[in-house]
This record gives sequence, C-alpha cells and structure tokens, in this order.
Amino acid sequence: MREIGYYNGEMGNLNEVKIPMQDRALYFGDGVYDVTFAYNHKLFAMEDHLDRFYNSLSMLEINFHLTREELTAEIQKCVDAAETDGAVVIYWQSSRSNSKRNHVFPPESEKPTLLITVTGAKPLDYSKPLKLITIEDTRFFHCNIKTLNLIPNVIASQRAKEAGCDEAILHRGNQLTECAHSSLLILKNGKLIGPKLNELILPSISRKHLFEIAEETGVPSEMRDVDMDEVWNADEVIVCSTTKVCAAADTIDGKPVGMKDRGLFHKLQKAYFDRVEREIGWKLG
Repeated sequence: MREIGYYNGEMGNLNEVKIPMQDRALYFGDGVYDVTFAYNHKLFAMEDHLDRFYNSLSMLEINFHLTREELTAEIQKCVDAAETDGAVVIYWQSSRSNSKRNHVFPPESEKPTLLITVTGAKPLDYSKPLKLITIEDTRFFHCNIKTLNLIPNVIASQRAKEAGCDEAILHRGNQLTECAHSSLLILKNGKLIGPKLNELILPSISRKHLFEIAEETGVPSEMRDVDMDEVWNADEVIVCSTTKVCAAADTIDGKPVGMKDRGLFHKLQKAYFDRVEREIGWKLG
C-alpha cells in the first residue's frame, strides 16, 4: 500500500507533502482532529466521527469551510489513493488557518486548513490482555474537545511505555477520567459502567458504541462518577478506542485486576467485532 498525506487539496506520499510554517497548528495547537479506520475502502462509523469533529470545531469557533459530504469525499479520495483493500487508519485535522502568527483569531478571509493522513492498520492481539499504569490527570478543562493540545497525554503514554505497559489511566484525585489515548469502562455485577461525560472526558466513539451494544444485547449500563477503588475492584477493566476497539486489561501498576467475568466481556467484545464486520467487512479477533 501507499501511505498518503494530504494538505489543503495537495495529495501525495506521506513524507513528501509539505505543511506551511505558519499553520496555526504548529504555533498554538489551534485546531481539532479525528481518527477512524477503513477496510476495503469502506470508512467505519463515519457519521459518529463527523459529529464529534464538527462539534469540536464549533466549540473552538473554527468556521470550517467544507460540508460533511465534501470532507468525506476528500477523505475517501485519500483512502482510495492508498491502493489497498486492507485495513488503514485515517487521521484528519483542521487548524484555524495558515496565517501570520498572532494569538487572536485571523481574519475570516484566512480559511481553516485540512490535513489528512492514511497509514496501514492491524488489530491488536486480543488474546493478550493489556497492562496499565495510573497517573494523575493534569490536563486542562476542555478535554471534551478533541484538540491538538495533547502534551499531558504524550507524557502519560511515555510513562506507560517506560513501565512496560500499554496505556495509562488518568485520574483526578480518586476520580477516574479516561486513559491517555483511550476510554476506560468497567464491568461490575453484570453491569457496564463508565464515567459520565463532561469537560474532563472526551466523548469517545468506541465508548459510545459499547454503550449502544450493551443496550442492544440486554446488558445493564450506567454513566456516573467512577472512583479508582471501583476500577481496582472491577470484574473486568475495558480499554476502548478507535485503534484498540475493545480490549481487556489484567494489571494496573503491576497488580492484577479484572478478568472475573470473561463471559460478559467476550459477549460485548464479539458484538463490537461483529458490528465492525457488518459495516466494513473487517474481521477482528
């Protein structure tokens, strides 16, 4: 396959497409992004990802110039240019503009930018549970916006790697928020439980799908404040994201957790995998 890069209408090999020096993403992280995957040129859950992308744009007051249909067409063009029927990850972002550096918004004549990348994808080895660490959540109070400002997430991910782990659980005091680049849910007494959405938590598409699947399969669910003691004592600890889809964790900070309700976890996981296969034909697991 070809790895594809795209910037404001110019498309080519990923490492050859150039980005102007004055793109506000470089100076200020002044933009938003989203990620999904595709298989056999079919985009997964695109309406959900577009909803979040345009909502993030609105909250940052970025007047993006493409309609949902036009943006989808540009993304599809990049996926098709990758020349593969296999799985790919699609990332796209928009910054406020490419314009002279100034903290205030640029004139409306300076249009928002569009960057797209398409790279190869492969699923996790779902037979291998994830290992997690915990770290205090030091992010700002706009975590519900999928902005480009991800330094705390980067540091937390690095700390997880240094500890030989796959992800970092973020918490504020004893309150669970999410992971560095995933959502965290738990199963307890046959119920799917996750933190309620607010300004501290990204509205994850995979999380949304899992709650939908729980309803479809008759599994009780609840969104509310979740403390870390509940995570430590959960029957199952679930990590979900666009790239991880739905995976279980068996250790946190080197101590065993979860793995006590394998049947219910695998029921939800299989239902999610089946959903992906029905929509785009990609067989996971």
